[in-house]
Amino acid sequence: MTQLAFNSQKVSVTNGEFDLKELHPYPKNSKKHPESQVKALIAAIKQFGFTQPIIIDENRTILAGHGRYEAATKLGLEKAPTRQVIGLTEQEKKAYVIADNKISEQSEWDQDKLFDELSSLSNLDDFDLEIANLLDQDTFSIYKIEQKPISDLKPHPKNYKNHPADQVEHLKKSIADNGIYRNVITAKDGTILAGHGVVKAATELGLTSVPVLRLQISSSSIQATKLLTADNEVSHLGEVDDRALSNILKEIMEKDDLLGTGYDDQMLANLLFVTRPASEIKDTNHAEEWVGMPEYERDTGEPKKLIVSFESYDDKKQFCKLINLPFAEKEKESTWFPFKERTDMQSIAFEEEE
Repeated sequence: MTQLAFNSQKVSVTNGEFDLKELHPYPKNSKKHPESQVKALIAAIKQFGFTQPIIIDENRTILAGHGRYEAATKLGLEKAPTRQVIGLTEQEKKAYVIADNKISEQSEWDQDKLFDELSSLSNLDDFDLEIANLLDQDTFSIYKIEQKPISDLKPHPKNYKNHPADQVEHLKKSIADNGIYRNVITAKDGTILAGHGVVKAATELGLTSVPVLRLQISSSSIQATKLLTADNEVSHLGEVDDRALSNILKEIMEKDDLLGTGYDDQMLANLLFVTRPASEIKDTNHAEEWVGMPEYERDTGEPKKLIVSFESYDDKKQFCKLINLPFAEKEKESTWFPFKERTDMQSIAFEEEE
């Protein structure tokens, strides 16, 4: 038995062993133990033994170790090692149950040491399948984004993507307006796998650090090379709705310039040219006139009358040619546009009045 000073009280702690049938789960335990975790705990008990006791109070109510209790029960064990804590108030018990679960969540992995240890495990076949799965590097979700000095980063020697000055200017404008919302990805030695352009733009802006996600892989590994290629090419596999894109760019143009979007006025003009029907746009020069204009909504109501006056007969003839309107030498003073076929009056039958 061990006596500890706890909140000015005498609390006794006794290590022992109890029948599982004598233990009672804490009735308001808020920590759930999914089946996958219980399976892993069963495998750990079978592989390594019952190395962590179940914490109970004087009434044999479990304060910590509900998962181990459930695993031991499913294993068919009759007894389990326990640590009995006597002297806590009801409020302290409630706090302990929550704190025990919460405190364990606040620990962090030392990535370098962890992966060194995992790499030194030469043969996971020696372990139970559940344990082997736990020790698989891919199951560790320990990666986090951290600000790293740009001086600690270096470009990948096999990076084949160039970043011309105009692209860097767009990146700089985007970073200045919105910050760096896409983190840089590096190998464990700081070699850049994704984000070369971001680092270049940030450097030209005078920034000294960028958000980095560091992967525990070698920069010379095939995984690193695949990631380098994927970052450059996978996004190109997506399909672009050019008309929707042109509408977005036009919306931006109405309030700001396109610097920072990756597009310029000429690119928008080209998009407008290929996404608008010929009746709206005739050539790319004409398309430039649409840059910054609000979206046109066709009026479905009554036809509108437009009166055009000409100084000469030849002017009218040239005008009809420009709008692809049939023109006769003895054209009347009014005409339809778009062209409307005249109705053959002789084919119309009128009902006789009775």
